[in-house]
This record gives sequence, structure tokens and C-alpha cells, in this order.
Amino acid sequence: MEMFNMQIKNADPVLVSLLNTLQNSELSENVYLSRLKSGESKKLDHSVVRPNMLGVPEQILPVFLQILGIRSMTLKESFDLGPLFALDFSVPDQQSGEVLWHSIRNEEVVRELRLLFQNCSTIAFDDWANIAGASDLWDGLLSEVIKPIHRTDLEFIFYFGDSTEKRSFQVDMALDLIGTFSNRGKVTLALDESEAIKLWMILNGIQADTAEAQQASVNLKKKYFSIFRTVNIARLLIYSSNTAVLFSNDEQFAISRKSVDYSAEISKDARQNFIEGFSMGLLMGMDAVHSLALGLCVFGAYAEPEYTADKPFLITYIQKWMADLDKSDDIYLYQ
Repeated sequence: MEMFNMQIKNADPVLVSLLNTLQNSELSENVYLSRLKSGESKKLDHSVVRPNMLGVPEQILPVFLQILGIRSMTLKESFDLGPLFALDFSVPDQQSGEVLWHSIRNEEVVRELRLLFQNCSTIAFDDWANIAGASDLWDGLLSEVIKPIHRTDLEFIFYFGDSTEKRSFQVDMALDLIGTFSNRGKVTLALDESEAIKLWMILNGIQADTAEAQQASVNLKKKYFSIFRTVNIARLLIYSSNTAVLFSNDEQFAISRKSVDYSAEISKDARQNFIEGFSMGLLMGMDAVHSLALGLCVFGAYAEPEYTADKPFLITYIQKWMADLDKSDDIYLYQ
């Protein structure tokens, strides 16, 4: 049984190690697939390859994968995405707004997806609560694509989103499904602080207008730990505006975040930017602490007013963060 043992991680040595790794790393053979971000031209050709902030070749994520609720993927090497972009499929109009697996799957779809997943390393999904039919789509993807390729070394990253508009049985089933992905690799479940509190309330049958709900922000770390013990996952990541907390069977820690402007915190691209760094950390074989820190660094760098999406800018951002730490003391963080 996992024991609750929260540690406070000093960000400075983590950033020093991260900086050294980035300055001496090359990931030229890998490919990052991601959605277009705000302000990018929708006419960008899918064959265009450009380096992302970590210097990794990046291509547009095929629309079909976006319909499946996939946010981004990392590949071991270059892959011909032409057949996935050329897939001929139609989504029947449904009053519920849901896209169901059986309505879009066919033999060609399954074949192309299996080829892609044979070549990938990490798969990051959208917020479950924001996608109608997410559970059905992901169950179909797991049963017909991921299981048949017999891989057990994949990294899955799920965001749960705001679950207050969902029924409790839907939440339970979604968490069970996410846990099932653990049979095919490691699962990271991510929530922001508000989403985590709301999920804890649903799991414990607490109504929003009760006295217990008013006290939901008390003893947050123990509430987070109870969520981690409820779901069959490798990692639970929860963050607030100044702190990120991660639970795993091996360690449980909190680390400070560098403050960013509120508009960047809630921007449409915020989670995509974090996932870019976190996924790259996992791809590079970093541990949970350094992968999380890299995600925070990439997110923060994109939030800078004059950012450039390249490694030198990211390295400069990390160096500035380290300089800021020399001027402040975060030892009392998250007490």
C-alpha cells in the first residue's frame, strides 16, 4: 500500500540538472505531433517539418487524431502521415454532439492507427470532461489499436478537466478506463487545483452546497493522495498558480512554479505548451521531477511576451528562473 509522504523539492538543483541535460542533448530522430496553436495559419501544410522549442522536429497532428481526443504525440522517428491525413471518413450528425468510435472506425483507420502507435512513445489526450464521447473513443482506441500491437512501454498523459457537469457513474467509468491504459504503459493523470477538488468531491459524494464543500480546500495534499489511490495510474499531477504536486508509488513531491501572467495561465494553448515539455522529458528518459520541471519551463517560456520557439530561448528562460530563485526563498512553499 502506498504511504503518504510529501516532500518539498528545491527547484534550483532540478533546474541546474535540466539545463545541463538540454545543453548536451540531441533528439534529431524523434518527431513531435501537435495541434496548431492560437494565431498559427490553418493553411500550414501537414508535410511541413519545423523544430519546436526543444529543437525536436514538429509536424501538425492529423485531424483524425484530433477527433479522437488526442492533443499531441511523440514519435521515435519520422513517419509518413499522408495516409492519416487522406483518410476518407464521415461523422454522422448526432443531436448529442458525440462522435462515437463505431461511427468513424473502419479497417483502413485501424490499420493506419496501429502503424502509427507502433512508432510512438507518448500520447497526450485532451480534457476528458470537454469531449463528448471521450470514453467511447478512447475505449475503442485501446481495444482495437493499442492492445493488438502488444506494446507495454507507452506513456499516456490524460487531463481530466472540470467534471462537475458529469454524472458520478460517468466519472467512475472514465477513471476506470484511464486506469486500464496502465496495462499498456505508464499513465499520468493531470488536473489543476480546482479540478482536483471537484473530482475529490464527486468521488466522495459531497454536494457543492454542503458544509464539507466549503472546507474542500483544507488538507489538500491528503485529498490529492486519496485521488491517486483511487485510480490505477503511475502518476497524478496537480498544479496551482505557484505549485505543482506529483504523486507516484516511488515519490510524492511539491515543487514551486515560476509565476506567469494570468492570461497565459488560462490561455487556450496553456496545457498544450506544458505537455510539449513534459512529453519531451519522458521521451528523453527523465524522471518525474525533471519531466515536470521541463513542462513548466516550456509552458513558462511560451508565456513570455517576446518568446521565440527555440532551445536558446528556453535555456535563457531557465537561467532567468534560476536567477530569480537566488533572490527569493521558497522553503516555506506549500506548508
